Amino acid sequence: MKQFTISKLLVAFFMQLCYGTMLASNIVTVEGFRFLIDTDENEATLLSNDYSGEIVIPEKVTFEGIDYPITVLSSNCFGTKVTSVKIPNTVRSLASKCFYQAGIKSIEIPNSVAWLGASCFEYSDLTTIQIPESVLGIGESCFESSDLENVTLPKSLTYIAKSCFGYCRKLKEISIPSSVTSFGDYVFYQCSSLARVDLPESLESIGDRCFFICSSLEQIIIPSSMKYMGSETFDQCNNLRMIVCKALTPPVHIRYGMSYGDIFEDFDKRQCTLIVPRVSLDAYNSSYWKGFGEIKAIEGEVEEAKSCSTPTIAYISGNLSFESSTAGAEYHYTIKDADVATDKYNTDGQVQLNGKLDISVYATADGYKASDKATATLYWLNAEGGDDTNNINLVKTRGVMVTTDSDITISGLNDGEVVTFYSVNGVNLGSAKAVQGVLHFAKPNESIVIAKIKGNDLKIAIK
Repeated sequence: MKQFTISKLLVAFFMQLCYGTMLASNIVTVEGFRFLIDTDENEATLLSNDYSGEIVIPEKVTFEGIDYPITVLSSNCFGTKVTSVKIPNTVRSLASKCFYQAGIKSIEIPNSVAWLGASCFEYSDLTTIQIPESVLGIGESCFESSDLENVTLPKSLTYIAKSCFGYCRKLKEISIPSSVTSFGDYVFYQCSSLARVDLPESLESIGDRCFFICSSLEQIIIPSSMKYMGSETFDQCNNLRMIVCKALTPPVHIRYGMSYGDIFEDFDKRQCTLIVPRVSLDAYNSSYWKGFGEIKAIEGEVEEAKSCSTPTIAYISGNLSFESSTAGAEYHYTIKDADVATDKYNTDGQVQLNGKLDISVYATADGYKASDKATATLYWLNAEGGDDTNNINLVKTRGVMVTTDSDITISGLNDGEVVTFYSVNGVNLGSAKAVQGVLHFAKPNESIVIAKIKGNDLKIAIK
């Protein structure tokens, strides 16, 4: 009897669990569009259906009297019958294989989209695309085996994923933005029409078989920033007659995947001329770069590309700002918050908060290598002084930012505000006054200091 009762309870539990899931996610069809409604996240995903012709995706769908924005286009969403798709600016991501084998020739991606999933346009009829600066990542095989002829890549990208343009046999030329630092394997695998590829001075590594059977490629310029190249990079590039490598140190062969040949495996170097910096002729002649039909010096002096100036980070009047002295610099940043939590669990109801954001940023610009990273920490303080955080939702806060690169710099302060620094042993290390909201204090011979700011104590790690 007891066992039967437990069984009934388990059945009831799972029914309730399934019922709760059904309530949180509902599939509805409106005017021919299928949507997955997520009532927990207050958003909707467009699902696959028998779509055809020209498609205009709505910005939202109404379900039980509530509007849900369309934020995701699902996997295998569109097929061969679709000829064009207009995407609303509520969409944040295109899922893997979203346009797999789709019949579209071109598409406009709105500035709201941050991610293109793996195989997103694989085997599609897509011929041209301009990817907006909002896109931060492109999945593996994103355009593989498509009819792509023209593509504009955003400067927000730092990495070109594996097989991204593999088998794009109609792609004739491509320019890689200065933000990109590395390629995965097989990026241009069997792009047989590719005659020109502009590699930026930021590029440091490329994976295995990157230009495998790029039979239309006659010459290529490898930037001075290049450090590592994968196996069989130019395998069967039978028409490649000139390689200009601007790197002062010959790029090192490194095996990324399953390939085992060197950089020039199955490539007849005797039919090709290698042009390198004059000061590096001996280095290239004594490495596995030797064996070319001719190795010549680049005319004129070749200088290694300079790095962008490392950006500074400031926080003033509620605004975070980055600045590099390099003209045309653009910024790539990460902000981490250790306090962010979703659906966590504990038994005593006590949560220790850090009350800070960790910030890192580097700069890129055309003709320059990426800068070193700058880091900072943004602390949230009680604006009225003291550390009383009862009724935390009512406490007024302010942000101050700390960097420890050349000295201790604190920004976000009030003009004239005084900060006193102590060692962890309580020794007074001195004070400094903020000018125009920013304070500078020479780094002491300590690994950790305590900064007292109007009743708040900040523990600062010194780099």
